[in-house]
Amino acid sequence: MLHAIERMPARRPLRQACAPAVAALALALAAVVPAHAIDRIELDIGAVSTPALRADGIRAALVLGEHAPESISVGIERVDAGARLGSLRGVWIDCRAPIVREPRFACPAAQVKARGTPLGATAFRASADFASDTKALAFRATGIPLAGGHATVTGRAGSGAWRVESELRALRLGQLRKLAAPWIEIPQGSSAEAELGGRVRAAGGRSAPVANVELATRDLDFTNAAGTLVAENVGAAIAATIRLPRSGLTVEARVSSNSGQALAGPVLLDFGANPLLLAAKGAIARDALVLEELSLALAGLAAAHGTARVAIRPTFAIEQARIAVDELRFPAAYASFMQLALAGSDFGTLRTSGIARGSVEIAGNGVQGLEARLEDVQLEDTRGKFSMHDVHGAVHWVSDATRDVEASHLEWSRGSAYGLSGGSARLDFLARGSGFELTRPARLPIFDGALYVRSLAVRELGKPQAELDFDAVIQPISMPLLSKAFGWPELSGKLSGSIPGLTYRKGLLTVTGDVQAQVFDGTITGSNFRLQDPLGPWPRLFADIIGRGLDLTLVTGTFPIGTITGRLDADIRGLELFNWSPIAFDARLYSTPNDRSPRRISQKAVTSISTIGSGGGGGGVTAALQSGVLQFFDEFNYDRIGLTCRLRNEVCLMSGIERRGVGYYIVKGRGIPRIDIVGSTGRVDWPQLVSQIVAGMRASDDIQVR
Repeated sequence: MLHAIERMPARRPLRQACAPAVAALALALAAVVPAHAIDRIELDIGAVSTPALRADGIRAALVLGEHAPESISVGIERVDAGARLGSLRGVWIDCRAPIVREPRFACPAAQVKARGTPLGATAFRASADFASDTKALAFRATGIPLAGGHATVTGRAGSGAWRVESELRALRLGQLRKLAAPWIEIPQGSSAEAELGGRVRAAGGRSAPVANVELATRDLDFTNAAGTLVAENVGAAIAATIRLPRSGLTVEARVSSNSGQALAGPVLLDFGANPLLLAAKGAIARDALVLEELSLALAGLAAAHGTARVAIRPTFAIEQARIAVDELRFPAAYASFMQLALAGSDFGTLRTSGIARGSVEIAGNGVQGLEARLEDVQLEDTRGKFSMHDVHGAVHWVSDATRDVEASHLEWSRGSAYGLSGGSARLDFLARGSGFELTRPARLPIFDGALYVRSLAVRELGKPQAELDFDAVIQPISMPLLSKAFGWPELSGKLSGSIPGLTYRKGLLTVTGDVQAQVFDGTITGSNFRLQDPLGPWPRLFADIIGRGLDLTLVTGTFPIGTITGRLDADIRGLELFNWSPIAFDARLYSTPNDRSPRRISQKAVTSISTIGSGGGGGGVTAALQSGVLQFFDEFNYDRIGLTCRLRNEVCLMSGIERRGVGYYIVKGRGIPRIDIVGSTGRVDWPQLVSQIVAGMRASDDIQVR
């Protein structure tokens, strides 16, 4: 047998050719060259190029048997497919027992190897069959290593049409991201892991190319760099149809999930409890995805539809979107959209029910407008701190504080907050930017009275520069009801007055006018109110409190300190509370001048007051009341009562009506029998004094002062 080698070095690149053409040329030579003349043919080609790729260092070898070719092998030093696809090195195709029988040219079994792929070295099996009379081509590749898994690809081409199908198994999402990087910009610092499987079918020819994608995963985990987007153990199925007409690429897709959870900021979605179905139809044009149809359903939670334009390069952003919320159902809506954001507040454990509907406008990756309609919404704190029942209304909000917006309103049949409860109410307001303001006064019932809000405006809500303006009148509320709500001793009378000119600026809450309340048949007026850091951990309150004509019968009837009749004035100036505990004040309590009402004091009241004046003692007064002639009297007349305390550094500097020797009068007696209460201690430890007073008030009626 004659052995010969033919070499055909190329002088310049061959245009409009490709690597399969080399194998086809070798097969053609095998068909026309007499087998007894040549048993091996080698082709050495410098370069082959097309508009899409370039191959360098091509060498093909055909080994001929006595009656048929034994093998065809093709080696390529380098294949360059452009910046996005990259390049391959060391490509080797080895076809055993090729079929060369005109019009059929086939390779039933081939081995393909290459280095330098985006995922490293690769090797797989392939086959191909070509009919020269019909120009029909069929091929198949199996065991293709891809993204940690493998793929099988089959295809047909002929008569101006083609079809390709790929089956994907056990692909890892993290490795797929590397392959997608040239086309999709992946945010830095994000991590994504999942195992994917599915099928991709594509076809084209006389009609526009179309691809059908079916993918599924059961273990999707994702986290962005900021930790604000998180998915855990999400099982999802994706079905998409992609078309490529001359006008551009179009997409129809459906995503479903019934397992795992996803977190987006304060929004938590549980796909096990509320299975997801997302459908979209749109097109990609000029680095943007235009969604003409978009629908979302979360079973038992929400249903919505809308349109959107999403930028995909250079960075992902929602350029414009309008979403109509057909239904938002509570309690699932509270658990998914509200509970995390409210977890640290008093609204973090609510029982809810009802339905909300509305729409959302998005532009520049931010919400620009919101409309919501509430239908029969019920809100109730499981700890009894807050409730609203039968809530109805419409909320209209725009992000631009300078834009006109339709008025909003909320109304409810009854409600409660921190022990206060009341009947039906309605708020009419404008909401825009980060603020809102009432458009007309609102009456908020509280027990048998109300808070009548004449004006309320909030600006820059939730920001350090937040501002508030408030003006209201307290319509008379029974003090016994308020006392029970706040856990106080039962106070008599009614609370009423005004809250004028309340403002909040730069973390400081101030009241420009006086706050007045009618209580104990007298008047208490608060002025110079200032509250620093009211929403912070260490609020600080400053105020002056003036009481006039307080009925001591009502005052002492509230606390177990004994009975005193007459009227009392009180001046508490320079009051300063830190975290709601007093740290400084100048206080003076004294009998109301020119008061002509009877002035009497009981034995028990004498004992209680003497305890204060003696800095916690008072045993001598108690002994005097229990012996001698005084033990036969239950009450005593008095001329005046007076006590002052100047609190600084947890020490109360005390004095009374006037000096008496080294002490001072607290109660100056009158008539027979006469009893005076004289204080002897000028400096009293404030915490100790408070604890003694509280202990005395909590004790039984038979108080024994030691």
